[in-house]
Amino acid sequence: MSNTIELNESIRKDKVKLHSAITSLNKCMADYKAVRKTEWKSFKMKIKAEINGVEESIKALTILHKK
Repeated sequence: MSNTIELNESIRKDKVKLHSAITSLNKCMADYKAVRKTEWKSFKMKIKAEINGVEESIKALTILHKK
């Protein structure tokens, strides 16, 4: 009987540890997704700025070439 009680207590502790580990992993995954999304947005903004700069340069060269 004592072994069963100890075994059940050990299983309960392992379940708590597992639940804690899963919760921590889910939080890490959510944080990673948020960071990745933020980095992607800033990357897109930088690319758009670069593209706008190139487009303006092309327009300026086209105007100069036409003159």
